[in-house]
Amino acid sequence: MSQKSDKKFERKLIYGCMNLGGGWNQNPISADDEKKAQIAVETALECGINTFDHADIYAFGKAEAVFGRILKHKPELREKIKIQSKAGIVLHGARGGSNFYNASAEYIENQVFNSLKNLNIEYLDMFLLHRPDVLTSFETVAEMFNNLGNKGLVLEFGVSNMSAAQLDLIRKNCEFPVSANQLQFSLNHTMLIDEAFFANKSTDFQPNSISGFLEYAQTHEIEIQAWSPLAKGLYSKFDENSGIAEVENTKQFLRELCEKYQTTPEAVLLAWLLKLPVRMSPIIGTVNPDRIRNCAKALSTELSHEDWYNLYITAKGRRLP
Repeated sequence: MSQKSDKKFERKLIYGCMNLGGGWNQNPISADDEKKAQIAVETALECGINTFDHADIYAFGKAEAVFGRILKHKPELREKIKIQSKAGIVLHGARGGSNFYNASAEYIENQVFNSLKNLNIEYLDMFLLHRPDVLTSFETVAEMFNNLGNKGLVLEFGVSNMSAAQLDLIRKNCEFPVSANQLQFSLNHTMLIDEAFFANKSTDFQPNSISGFLEYAQTHEIEIQAWSPLAKGLYSKFDENSGIAEVENTKQFLRELCEKYQTTPEAVLLAWLLKLPVRMSPIIGTVNPDRIRNCAKALSTELSHEDWYNLYITAKGRRLP
């Protein structure tokens, strides 16, 4: 009898719009900012990327606004793409310039209305709560989701930077799908999977806030949207020396894999994430058209079992038990 193969999931990238609109400053959106945003969006679409990730705070609101201008000029794009946005972080709103979090119904609904206005659309394909707010119960969050869904303002919901337990509390009280969690995940930030290798070695593993989430996502078919999947170019910038042995060794191995698979370093690093048997959607955030294309090659890059583990081992700088 042949062994049942591992379940395969759709290979998908999300275009992160954090860097659209001219940057994180109070300068108005220029014609050049709008042109760069349009080229980035068009390049993403040409590469088969049709989901665009926003947040109310990105570039102090300019990311959504410049995207809305693109849709105003090309309204036919709306039916070809999925648009998601997030809210819940009050940027620099606390003492000392710290952020704080607000998931109250009044605040979130107001932010959703603002996002729809800025994006020049009538509904979001998905809304994600950007951070958990300990002063707002998860039952209240679910009620707020239900209200937004019943008004037709949001089709589907998600969260960001949350644990399985937190997500479970929302899901059990929400009438609409709550099916995604944005988590930091890259070859350099592997908390999501470390537990699988070191959970039975007390000297090596420390439980963390997302312990068990990989298994939870597989059980409930939750989409993991990996943010910062390229670790800000830590491994892909071959011409920069980090001075860290593990990083430089990983760069050398990455060069070898690029040659082996005839692809780009970005593609290999993203393909490493996409190899996991879970709904995985890395969020890329570059506005450089060539780098967008380099990332998109991940969709046609399939790493071997051994190469996947060798990348992990090299980046960790240690053998697995």
